[in-house]
Amino acid sequence: MQHGFYFESELCVKCHACEIACKTWNEVEVGPKWREVVKLESGQFPNVQAMNVSMACMHCGDAPCLSACPVNAITKSSEDGIVVVDPQTCIGCGFCVWACPFNAPQLTAISGKMEKCNFCQTPGIERPLDMPRACEEVCPTGAIKSGSLAMMARRNREKTAARLGASKGMQGFPEIIVNADAEFDSGE
Repeated sequence: MQHGFYFESELCVKCHACEIACKTWNEVEVGPKWREVVKLESGQFPNVQAMNVSMACMHCGDAPCLSACPVNAITKSSEDGIVVVDPQTCIGCGFCVWACPFNAPQLTAISGKMEKCNFCQTPGIERPLDMPRACEEVCPTGAIKSGSLAMMARRNREKTAARLGASKGMQGFPEIIVNADAEFDSGE
């Protein structure tokens, strides 16, 4: 079962607690950030829009970093879909950095090897997959969620259905969509 993250940008207050929790739990050295909060801005004054985004490895279904690695140092678990790097095999070429659309791989200054979010599966201090990730656990607003991609997709459908129903004044309509899994037993 593929695992991943769900992020609600409207809830993020850019407190950086997720960055600190990630570095602390995974014992990440000074420098690389396995999770980074960035502010995205668009428009021109007076019509400016800004959004905070907490970025980490998305553990892609078809991970471009995996196919970019010339020495096969990056693997994807068939069990849980988590993309990890083997530091013993990594040669620090940076091809994975160029391939990743999320800028998740980070080359370290000390070892010169690639590091990235491993879904809190650092050897020796692995978190069970049914527990929140370190970044999720400390997020004061609940902007970061983790779990199976089926669960994340369901969460997104519920949020979208509620938003669409509220904007069109269709009081009962979202309930049908939100509860579709239970009503129609889709087996997810």
